[in-house]
Amino acid sequence: MGLDSIWRIPEGEEHPTMRVQLCGGMFSGPEGGVCSSFRGKVYSEFIEALSGISLYQDSIQGEELKYILTSLRQFKETITSVPPGYRLLTIIQEKLPCLSGDYADYGLDCLDDLITMFSMYSEIEGAELVSWY
Repeated sequence: MGLDSIWRIPEGEEHPTMRVQLCGGMFSGPEGGVCSSFRGKVYSEFIEALSGISLYQDSIQGEELKYILTSLRQFKETITSVPPGYRLLTIIQEKLPCLSGDYADYGLDCLDDLITMFSMYSEIEGAELVSWY
């Protein structure tokens, strides 16, 4: 058992089309160019370490979605602008001590896909990310 994270959007809206390869569960995951759900358990430690927001909440909406997106973008900027003489691994471990967890590597490996997904859904007025256990 674990956490699946499911995007709920207002009636009349369509889920955005995107090419992402996020981990899916038995009842979740990208399909047919649409990522309306994903295996939240896999990315929860990574996202919480960056944003302080837990995917285990019943619902994440509005400003919290945008804050997660901002946190993901800032982290990408940090790791892509490492000055000469600094070790990328050291910076990542300082920012994300949770990388020793079972699933932490998934967030790092899928950073661009997470940014794409949160970017597209945070632009939909009334979109929310809900938890399903």
